[in-house]
Amino acid sequence: MPFENLKEILFDYSDYIKPKRFSYESNGKKCTWDFIETKDSVSILVYHKDFKSFVLVRQFRIPLWYYQKINNCKDKDLGYTIELCSGLVDKNLPLDQIAKEECIEELGYLPKKLEKIKDFYTGFGSGVNKQSLYFAVVDENDKVSDGGGIEDEQIETIFVKVDEYDKFSKEIICNSLLEFAYLWFLKRKKDFYL
Repeated sequence: MPFENLKEILFDYSDYIKPKRFSYESNGKKCTWDFIETKDSVSILVYHKDFKSFVLVRQFRIPLWYYQKINNCKDKDLGYTIELCSGLVDKNLPLDQIAKEECIEELGYLPKKLEKIKDFYTGFGSGVNKQSLYFAVVDENDKVSDGGGIEDEQIETIFVKVDEYDKFSKEIICNSLLEFAYLWFLKRKKDFYL
């Protein structure tokens, strides 16, 4: 694990999330609902046409590590996920511009254009945010940096051949958005790019 002295500390404030509690009445009974207010995000399925591969992110996630630890998971890659390139909407910029910046920061590629796939809403019970999903095609001419994230991020760029993704996905921890993006690619883009 590339992080040292990982320990829980008192939570008092965050720029990224805000705990909320609402009271209400339902069928004459007083109730409460707790949730987290969080920022919206963008995610990008990046396809590298020279390599016939998806360009994905391998990243350590403390909430996953914590979940695995308290549930006694035995995994050599505790806390690591394979994800789409993603980032928070924390700037006053168009979503596609934020998505392009994330591609540069995390993967080192600047896509010439982005195709909007769909907006999703996640959480519902524990908190809701909007996640805007895009598709981008890159080649080696679009390589502008090493990627790897910014500040304290430690992100590894990985390439997964489209025809090897099914086997690859059986051995990783990922979220449902990555699987959706893969199925979307098979339905909408596979015949064009493979």
